[in-house]
Formats: sequence, C-alpha cells, structure tokens
Amino acid sequence: MGRVLYRVSAVCLFYKLLKKLLVGSKTESKMTAEMRDMINQLMGTNRAVEEGRRLVPYNHHTVCRAFLLGCCPHEILADTRLESLVACNKVHESAHKADYENAQKQRDHFYDIDGFERLEEAVRIVDKEIERTKEKLKKDCENEIDQAEILKTQMIGELGEKIGTTIVKMEALGNEGKVEEAMELSKTIEEYKRKKRDLENDVRTVLNTPQVRLRVCDMCGAQLSLMEHETRLADHYGGKMHCGMETIREQYNEMKKTVEGRRAEWKKVRLGLGSPRDDRNDHDRRDRDYRARERDYDSRDRERNRERDRDRDRNGDRLRDRDRERRRRFSSFVF
Repeated sequence: MGRVLYRVSAVCLFYKLLKKLLVGSKTESKMTAEMRDMINQLMGTNRAVEEGRRLVPYNHHTVCRAFLLGCCPHEILADTRLESLVACNKVHESAHKADYENAQKQRDHFYDIDGFERLEEAVRIVDKEIERTKEKLKKDCENEIDQAEILKTQMIGELGEKIGTTIVKMEALGNEGKVEEAMELSKTIEEYKRKKRDLENDVRTVLNTPQVRLRVCDMCGAQLSLMEHETRLADHYGGKMHCGMETIREQYNEMKKTVEGRRAEWKKVRLGLGSPRDDRNDHDRRDRDYRARERDYDSRDRERNRERDRDRDRNGDRLRDRDRERRRRFSSFVF
C-alpha cells in the first residue's frame, strides 16, 4: 500500500512540474531549458559532473554571489534595454545554487553583502541614466513652453503612471477573485482619467510638440508618451523592464536596512571575534584545491599530447624506414 501511495505521489509531482512548464513555456526548447535549470538547482554540481562538465566551486571568485542569492541585476533585467547597463561577466550556473544553499546551512557566507553592493551599483547606474535622459528632454523643452505648462505636463505624466500601475493592481485583484476591491480600483482609474483629460485640454497646443509629449519613467528610465493609451501604459508598468527594476529597488531597500550590521558582523569574523569560520580563508583553501585540480587536468592533458606526439614520431619513423627499404630494393633491382 505504501509503495502504491509513493508512486501516486511521484506521478502527481511530475504532473505538477510538467503542467507548470507547459503553462510557463512558449516553445519546446524553452521548456527543456527550464527543466534542465530546475534539475541543476536540485542536484547542484553533481549534475554537471554527470553531464561531463567541469565547474568551479560555488565559492570561487569567478562565481556571481548575487546570482546565488537570486538578486543579480543582469539576470533580472535579461532581454531588456537595461541589460547592457548592468552587465555581469561572472559565472551564472544554476547548479551552484544548490551547493551554496547546502553550504549556507553549515556556516554563514555573508554573500548578502556582495549582493547588496551589486544591487547598489545597478540602482546607481540606472538612476544616472534616468537623470541624463531627463536633462536632455528638459533642454529640448525649455524653448518650447513656459513653466506653468511644464508643471501641467508633469502632472499629466504622473496621472498616466497612476492609471497604468492601478490597472496592473486591478487585474491582479481580479485574477485573485477579489471582485469588490477590483471594482473600487476601477472607479479610481476613471477619476484619474477625468483629471488627465482636463489637463490635456488645457495644454492641447503644447502637447503637439514631440519633445513635450515625452516623459521619463522614474522606475526604469523608459520614455513614455503623455498621450499614451492606458492599455499601453499598463503594458509598460506590468512589463519585464519596469517590474525588474521595481524588484531590484525593493531588494536594495530591504537589504540596505541590515547591510551595516552584516558588515560589522563580517568584520568580527575576519578578526576572529565571531563564531563562524573565516569564509575568506575557506575560499582561499578551496581556490587552491581547484587550481591544484586544474594543474592535474593540465598535466594529464600535456602528457596525453606528448604521448600522441611520440606516437606520431614513431609512426613517422616507421614510414621513413619503409621508404628507405623500398628505395634500396628498387636501386638493387635497377643496377
């Protein structure tokens, strides 16, 4: 009976996994990639060994620690316009996550400090890009409209943002079955639309200027039209780039609350005043082990190459001996 229940549970688990992959995947190749990624996360680097791949340890300096924590900006903003701004040249291997999570149970690695610094850098870079874009638009608009009209266009942009974000929230509530809350938000959206229309009528002439119609999203830096339809605005505020930056900023603000305390704790550990072992020393030991293994691999590779060279030399010697023997026989036959 127990064996039957176990088989039923296994079948149910596999069905749930397959259903999740089928719903979330657009193509067969993507589904295969997602399944491989999930297996790698479960098995760790053992999976890589089975596949014949050689991976560095999870705590090697070339491995992205933010990725191990699930907060690498490059992964979050992959396939968006901001991807190149937050590029990461470190190793992103899902198999490392399982190894890290298991090791973290044994001792504190303090990788959240590295993750925070990576998030902080991404926020700084994106904010700098946002300010640069805003300054450019401001210069383009200075000669076109007066200050009062500028304020009105800013209000139009803010209302458009409120409309877009509220639509996203309303749809989420509807999907959760919270109909009454969703209906309340729909009334709020209609009020925002009314105010936006009134302001647009006040500055209708000004809005005909292309530069004036644009505003910059404070979250992700995208340039949005003040005249954009609410569905297009909702697409932006529910899109990958905007939601990705929203996630990054939330993670950054959350980790900012504890990072100074974590740094102080890590400093104590480095000085030998804390209970956890010095992870940096452990890092060095593992790196030395890895380099030693690499030297062994390289030594074996060189030995194999030398053996192949010796084989080629021996084969070449045999061929040359045969040629000399044929020439000798031919010469004796002729003369």
